[in-house]
Amino acid sequence: MANEKQAALDTVNDFLDSYSQRNIERCMSLISVSRSILLFGTNENEVFKTRDDVRSAFKRDFKSMTNIRWGEHRQFHAEALSTLTREGEQWKICSGMASVPSVAGTYSFSK
Repeated sequence: MANEKQAALDTVNDFLDSYSQRNIERCMSLISVSRSILLFGTNENEVFKTRDDVRSAFKRDFKSMTNIRWGEHRQFHAEALSTLTREGEQWKICSGMASVPSVAGTYSFSK
């Protein structure tokens, strides 16, 4: 199981790297085609249930963001049995959540 867990983590890291490189096709190749998907972005309106919605969101993101970087991965978790699915020899993402947490006190929400 350790090899399977590492393969699943490799898929997630490949996805994050491809996103930071603004590579839509590589990102899409790592998202399941055989199962329903449920992906959460960083904004409250970013709930994606179809591959078309995900592709459209990537296009919007990449039009407005030119320098995408990931900091150190903290609180990183991938569960191969529920957030990824096996398609052939490749793990594919079928659910996930992205979050960009900030240090406490660095921002506030208006009331």
